Amino acid sequence: MISLITILLLCQLDHYEFTTISSPQTAGDSFQITIYAYDASNQIVTDYNGQPWVYSSLSPTYSNKLVSFTNGSCTDNVMVTFASNMALICNDYSGHIGQSNNFNVLPNDPATLLSIVPNETHDPGTQTGKSGNISAQNAGVQFNINIYLTDDWFNLIDTVNHLIDVIPSDQFISQSQIQLSNGTFTFPFTFRTAGTQRIYFNDITNPSIKSDTSSSIPVYAGAYSSLLIILPGETHLSGDTTSDIISTPGKSGVPNDQYAGSAFTVMVYATDTMWNKTSATDNSIQLNSNFSFTYGGPADLNNGEVQFTTVNFSRANLNTPLEAMDNTNSIESYTNYLDILMEIDTTVVPDSFMAYPNPMGIETQHMVFAYSLDAACDVIIAIYDPFGNLVKETNINSGDAGARAGRNYWIWYGDNDEGQRVASGVYYVAIKGWTHTATIFDKKMKVGVVW
Repeated sequence: MISLITILLLCQLDHYEFTTISSPQTAGDSFQITIYAYDASNQIVTDYNGQPWVYSSLSPTYSNKLVSFTNGSCTDNVMVTFASNMALICNDYSGHIGQSNNFNVLPNDPATLLSIVPNETHDPGTQTGKSGNISAQNAGVQFNINIYLTDDWFNLIDTVNHLIDVIPSDQFISQSQIQLSNGTFTFPFTFRTAGTQRIYFNDITNPSIKSDTSSSIPVYAGAYSSLLIILPGETHLSGDTTSDIISTPGKSGVPNDQYAGSAFTVMVYATDTMWNKTSATDNSIQLNSNFSFTYGGPADLNNGEVQFTTVNFSRANLNTPLEAMDNTNSIESYTNYLDILMEIDTTVVPDSFMAYPNPMGIETQHMVFAYSLDAACDVIIAIYDPFGNLVKETNINSGDAGARAGRNYWIWYGDNDEGQRVASGVYYVAIKGWTHTATIFDKKMKVGVVW
């Protein structure tokens, strides 16, 4: 005779059992499962109405759902996000558990691109598709990037070979293209410009595939290897690909003209091979030129830079050379050039017209015309030879430099309208300023050129 205790034990929940799950399933698509609650003798516990969890045998990350039993059975829909071979587990965390048969989960339809940068790991089946902390890179140092074509849950689609556009945020790296092989591609990459950079990926073969933007990548300057002079009017250009010295690598802009006897400021940067400013400190930097000048003497780098605020050339000269030298490491800048003009007389009075020097060609290779306007107006400057032939003509719009109320300056470099040097001799200069209602300035002057 069976005891009452035995009957009670046999009617209690012992484990769960799944009906067979068909294979394959598709990542991200729901499918139906049925689970029964059994006692120790494999009889359905008809009064069981619990709520256990159902999750993937590989990780709850890929499938995890609270299900409800009614009278010992449960039929529900679940979804798995990771494409792999797995089983499902039913667990109430009270010692009662059950596991389904193994089944395959296939990737879903191609949907998105996914980029993996250094120190990241492809993590399919998750919300982001990747894990890990981004590692910083150095400008000029190569590293690898992986690109994948995946479904919406970042499972690799290994049946495609699409053409992909690669577009860096670094302005000095050109856009390129790569060809996927079995849905993926690994390629070397090098940033030039220090800062925070990204890479953008677009599917050319199938534009409906979602584009991807890489994680933000910190890019640091490389080792100190170059000196760069920044003159007034110029701007530092980190990452610059320019190699021709005449085109001034590492910076943009044109140096402002300076005046003999007047101090101006020069910045010197300690940079890597790609003109990114480094943090070099304490190295002694000096300035050098073939022309007589003062600058206050050598000074030490501080966090990759040093400023000279009292650079002063004693004589006017076009294309004046200037260089920087690291006395500690014997690193030299390339030669920079700027125009040093004669100091302009600031006593120009209203309605006046003067030229410095006159004649030109003895001390300088240019002549400065100084004049004063009562109001901003359109200005025309014309230069004639002794026979009345027009040599050079310049039109300046009202409000532009040379056509403003007050003192104005215009520099003639002894050239004609074709950019050729004029011959030595006497020339006539006429400056006329007018508005739509009246002529407000009309002056002529004879000047000399001596080469």
